[in-house]
Amino acid sequence: MSGKEAETRTEPETAAARISVVIPTYERRETIVRNVLALDRQSFRDFEAIVVVDGASDGTAEALRALDVTFPLTVLEQSNRGVAEARIAGAAAARGEVLLFIDDDMEAEPQMLAEHEASHRQGFDFVLGDLPLHPASPRNLLSGGVGLWARSRRERLEAAGNELGLDDLLTGQMSVSRRAFDSVGGFDASFTRDGLVPSGDIDFGYRILKGGFRATFNPAAISYQYYDVDPADYLRRARDIGASEQELVIKHPEQAKRLEGAPAFHTRRSRWLLGPLAAAPEAFVRPLLATVADLVRAGRQGQRLRRLFFGMRTLQHQRGARAARGRLSSGSAVVLAYHAVADLGDDLLGEYAVPAARLAEQLDDFARRGWTFVDLETLLRALRGEERLPRRALLVTFDDAYADLRDSGVPVLEERGVPAVVFAIAGSVGGVNAWRREGAKELQLLDAEGLREVAERGVEVGSHCVTHRQMPKVPAEELEQEMRGSADALEALGLRRPRALAYPYGEWSGEVAAAVFAAGYEAAFTVESGRAQRGDNRFALPRIEVLASDTPLTIRVKIATARWPQGLRRRLLRRLGTRP
Repeated sequence: MSGKEAETRTEPETAAARISVVIPTYERRETIVRNVLALDRQSFRDFEAIVVVDGASDGTAEALRALDVTFPLTVLEQSNRGVAEARIAGAAAARGEVLLFIDDDMEAEPQMLAEHEASHRQGFDFVLGDLPLHPASPRNLLSGGVGLWARSRRERLEAAGNELGLDDLLTGQMSVSRRAFDSVGGFDASFTRDGLVPSGDIDFGYRILKGGFRATFNPAAISYQYYDVDPADYLRRARDIGASEQELVIKHPEQAKRLEGAPAFHTRRSRWLLGPLAAAPEAFVRPLLATVADLVRAGRQGQRLRRLFFGMRTLQHQRGARAARGRLSSGSAVVLAYHAVADLGDDLLGEYAVPAARLAEQLDDFARRGWTFVDLETLLRALRGEERLPRRALLVTFDDAYADLRDSGVPVLEERGVPAVVFAIAGSVGGVNAWRREGAKELQLLDAEGLREVAERGVEVGSHCVTHRQMPKVPAEELEQEMRGSADALEALGLRRPRALAYPYGEWSGEVAAAVFAAGYEAAFTVESGRAQRGDNRFALPRIEVLASDTPLTIRVKIATARWPQGLRRRLLRRLGTRP
């Protein structure tokens, strides 16, 4: 780290302190001075403080060095590189067994450090405190909202027995044991955006929880937030948050379902008035944001302004997410989901069987229209951001691993050089479709030899679980066997260990997706419509189901309408003579 270190104020060469308080700050001289002076009133005295001045030009460092405090105080300076890098620098200079990170607008109650120490002595590695609004904060629409949020957060966490959710993993006032901090590698500086770290705190906290460290909320560890954020900065931060959440989903895809709870417009009027602005040019939106920010800055209140302002916050969040998706995109792919390759006529399973001739017709139509057939490896690399997909990328998949794939489907694929994936039911290899409805035809499934043969001929074998059940209804204690057990069983047949899984019936839940991630898969597929792209939940990737009633035209319509509202899409497809 480039910069200079101030001299500590009290016996700098004594033994290391128990707690190291790390405070990043930027252009907030008066606020950070109040923060540091509050630390001098702590009842717990075995601590040091490291303030990292992140490129401020308002005399912050000089003001801090002029303070006469009774604890070791170190002031570090660095060029403006963001709060994550400031925290990293502070942690590197810290000597304590416990690192306590606190924002520069927090004023600690005298018992705050003592409460963190008590929680760590009880065996917790990660402790979050209470963040009520400072009573001296400017009274306006924003500070009122922050105060309400802080109260509801405390009430919710106390009622939930201090069980922390992702949204609770904030670094406004947080302590972590040195061993836990070092174990997860500290903060990820890549989340820093213009001095802010909108999702870096959630990323850090989640890695702590995922590492198996004990975490708690201590409501008696209190620091008051002096909230004085300009409305324009607040709206800019909303856009930053929307963008960084997209990066968070990419880094932790197993939590995508919980992380994708982006703010939404709550009324038809706001959706109608503000929704279209998510895709509007910046030059058009900027004056509207400035006007609304000016009204709030002037102290205006009222329910209409509140709804408008927070509607603009939702708009900014969506604009940030949209921009990030464009920046992070590696292109998108359509994933087709077939089942049997046969003509079953009027059988109950007839819609889920596409004859070989029709499969050939459909693949030829895609080729004529400029689509590029990709394999699973290409899609996975694109989802990781390592490769860009062709403009029209298409992955072909087959569920259930019917025996007709080898005899009827693979020859069609081979003739056209089309790679594919088949998802096999590990507990039914060589058996029949025992899950079929009463009266449906019994169909043979590929045996071990058949699976090995199709794999050698360009069809990668993935998992369709051990049993063909609706996974959200499977008891939690059986999910590991369904996911990891199916991969183990298929690998034991001499196949490559499956990298992808398809949910039976396309049904999944957050708990099911977490089990897929824990089992080591890289991706999982549903039959929800859409295109697969980077930034999606890799454990709930969409696919387009192809049915016996589909023609090349209806398949093209299915793809074109994949992101339409489901009701409208269903009505259109039924009019065309096929099911969604």
